[in-house]
Amino acid sequence: MFDLLDEASRTSGAAATLAWARVENAACARRLAGMVAMLDALHAASGSANRDQWFLDNWGAVSAEIGATQQLTPGYASHLLLIGTALRDRLPKIAALFADGLIGYRLVSTIVHRTALIKAPDAMRAVDAALAVLVQGWGPMSLDRTDQAIDALIAKHDPYAVRRMQESARGRGIDVYLDDASGLATLWGTLFATDAEALDQRLDALACTVCDDDPRTRDQRRSDAMGALAHGQDRLACLCGNEHCFAGAAEPSTVVVYVVAHADSVTLPPAASQPDLPHEPSGPHQPDPPDLPDDGVTPADPATAPDNPQAAADAAAQHASLDGETPPMFSKPLREMTLAEVIAESNADPGEPLATPPGVIIGGPLLPGPVVARAALHAKVVPIVHPGNAPPEPRYTPSRALADFVRSRDLTCRFPHCNVPADRCDLDHTIPYPHGPTCASNLKCLCRFHHLLKTFWGGPRGWRDRQLPDGDVVWTSPSGQSDTTRPGSRLLFPSLCLPTAPVTVTDTDAPVAHTAGLTMPRRKTTRTQDRRQRIDDERRRNEAENEAAALDAIPPF
Repeated sequence: MFDLLDEASRTSGAAATLAWARVENAACARRLAGMVAMLDALHAASGSANRDQWFLDNWGAVSAEIGATQQLTPGYASHLLLIGTALRDRLPKIAALFADGLIGYRLVSTIVHRTALIKAPDAMRAVDAALAVLVQGWGPMSLDRTDQAIDALIAKHDPYAVRRMQESARGRGIDVYLDDASGLATLWGTLFATDAEALDQRLDALACTVCDDDPRTRDQRRSDAMGALAHGQDRLACLCGNEHCFAGAAEPSTVVVYVVAHADSVTLPPAASQPDLPHEPSGPHQPDPPDLPDDGVTPADPATAPDNPQAAADAAAQHASLDGETPPMFSKPLREMTLAEVIAESNADPGEPLATPPGVIIGGPLLPGPVVARAALHAKVVPIVHPGNAPPEPRYTPSRALADFVRSRDLTCRFPHCNVPADRCDLDHTIPYPHGPTCASNLKCLCRFHHLLKTFWGGPRGWRDRQLPDGDVVWTSPSGQSDTTRPGSRLLFPSLCLPTAPVTVTDTDAPVAHTAGLTMPRRKTTRTQDRRQRIDDERRRNEAENEAAALDAIPPF
């Protein structure tokens, strides 16, 4: 690889870009080889066969360390590890080209995926050798043509190993893409035609459950109807603001979405406020007094309107702009305007900052203030109380108020580069209970995967963590690398990250083991067995389809 570096450093122009691309490819190959070496080292350690039956097995532990070190999710790190092991064990000639920088990661990844169903060693060696010759002469090709070329070669050696496009019905699914900071999301999916027709009619029906004074367009009501379906409701809440509206409010939701927001973002401004309706909460929900730390902190009242009349008016106008027809961009049709008029009107309104601060879905995107206020119309509002210097709670399970604070402070799992929302995480005692207290400075959110990683792959030679009073967590990997994670609320809600009471260890006697009394959940089959089963299943489907196609090709008598 050093000769590639030397060559690249002595070139310029287009030749330099090609030379550095080879360096990049070679470096990527060595990166994957290093990941495989980590897995080999773990398999060589004592007890590795037993750990392969763990829910968080050797492979998962290596993926977690790779992800933390390289700022990747464990899932993507696992994907890279799979490619690295396939190159080493199944495609040595392709691996050699990759190590020399002659082919790139995208092509290597495609080859690994397309050849995954080959089981016979002889067929695998033949395909590897043939591909190593062919790929050097392919030149630029589209993804589809690359797939076709690889599949054509595989079909010569192992017809049942060709990966087929899924049937349309098997490829159905729904995807949700959250738009950053806009408060909106994009929904995309494929479903059976009968279900699609039923959904279309259901959205139309829900869109008609409001009165004629509702300010939303039909498309906006259909969009909101999707939200109503998600919340298990049978009608839309009308936004007309009329006190005696026949449509009324929607039923309480059966689904919980956690949003953290400032108090002045939760309440609608006076001009946009809705009247109290039978099913709407009349005010913020107050936690039971015993759950609140006795630290003298008084939560802000979310029902308090802004003192600044102009701010209230701006907030009302911004909230009203969520609904109705989109205003025209210019004062007259574009074809009737001169260039100077277009420029003047475009620069006339530079926009304005939001009158109320944004909120955030726990583990999700930002929500503009007006969207927060709309969401709070029919929501339960719970004040988040900073515990300050409150003493530890006298039990393992934190109170509801303390748990709400920790989840709102952290927003996501606190393991490096993990984005699992805090409401789907466990609350972990950084110093295990009862040696460590149940208090904000000793509690953090960990998803179940990383909670198991810390518990069963931790210790003096494993993962270690140290939590600071402001919520920062310092992680040290088994290889000794350190990474500090900050609470997710640090930028939007810095007051939640003010220091809490420091941790006092109540018992200096260390436990016998950090896993004393605990058992790692076990797999029914190992990861390798699962992978082999999936390959066998797909090969059987291919065999059946090949036989059916052969029968169809026989001409009738």
